[in-house]
Amino acid sequence: MPAIFHRRNPGKLFILLLLPASFLFAQAQQKQAGAHVAELMQSGANALHQGNTAEAERDFTKATVAAPHLADAFLGLGLVQLREGKPDAAEKSLAKALALNPKLQGVHMFLGIAKYQMNDAAAAGANLREEIRLQPKNAEALTWLGIVELGAGNPEKATEPLDEAAALDPKDPNILYLRGRAHSLVAQESYQSLYKLDPDSWRVHHALGESYSASGDSDKAIAEFLKALDKQPGNPDIYESLGNEYQKVSRFDDAIKAYEQELKFNPHNGIALYNLGKIQVERGDPKEGVPLLEEAVQAHAALGPTCYYLGLGLSKLGKNEESAKWMERSLQQNPSDFIKQGAYYELARVYQRLNRKQDSQHALDELKKLKDEEAAAAPSQP
Repeated sequence: MPAIFHRRNPGKLFILLLLPASFLFAQAQQKQAGAHVAELMQSGANALHQGNTAEAERDFTKATVAAPHLADAFLGLGLVQLREGKPDAAEKSLAKALALNPKLQGVHMFLGIAKYQMNDAAAAGANLREEIRLQPKNAEALTWLGIVELGAGNPEKATEPLDEAAALDPKDPNILYLRGRAHSLVAQESYQSLYKLDPDSWRVHHALGESYSASGDSDKAIAEFLKALDKQPGNPDIYESLGNEYQKVSRFDDAIKAYEQELKFNPHNGIALYNLGKIQVERGDPKEGVPLLEEAVQAHAALGPTCYYLGLGLSKLGKNEESAKWMERSLQQNPSDFIKQGAYYELARVYQRLNRKQDSQHALDELKKLKDEEAAAAPSQP
């Protein structure tokens, strides 16, 4: 089990939650607290931020004595105790803060974390849900609720808060990992139940194929998709999965057949039209590929890559004006860096043929910029 789920060692995410202390203690500057208490609070917050927990605990303890009705002081003390691995003491400090100010920002969340550290998942979940009720957009509280439900063996209850957290903070790697973990566990449970119902059903074979595909074993994935088709020969989704897998191993003739079969059952499927058109353009048959990609655009396939391959096919047919238009449109969709690089490269050539030298140079400059960014982001070689 990853360290992040462990009640006694929740890992990096827990540490990150405790570091930004300044926003938690903004209320400590209340006039009634007095200058001395405010100074102790600020000193404690700074010490916590710097990792000096002994000094932070001393300052916050002094603040609770000097201002026993100040909820922020008990919140600060509870945070330090959590950081020091003292969940029992933290629970008492945070409970006191909650009693003094039930609406204090973060107190329900950190009390929930303390209870989770004390192996009381039910109580932890209740506190975290209350924090979320007070702050529906709190990604940290949503994430911790997901952690608690995962730790309690309830992945189906973890997916919703983790989905919401990912929507609020889509680039946080911890959230993305936890979200994927939760959905993966739910999927595994569903597949196990499905297998018990009928181990030789097309659904089981399709699910196994997808699992093999995700793990990179294309040969086994293809074998399972073919078994699924034996059971369900009119299912367009299986043909799409099969075509995708054939593409991964460069079996393009087989991929074409799979997508063509998919289109027999679902003639306006944008993904199948896109894949067929893309393969034809890449393999040097743009006359076949361009009409398919034009249909894919009408069927609302992903515009970035579809417009790019349509522009590429038109370029190969010598239709430079149209090619430039579609390449430009692909870039307007903010596609992947791979598509961006291909579009700028092709645009530089198309503009050159159109005698648009300034535009051609601009495209080359943008291509160079992307490649420089890619090189800078690549891990350094030892």
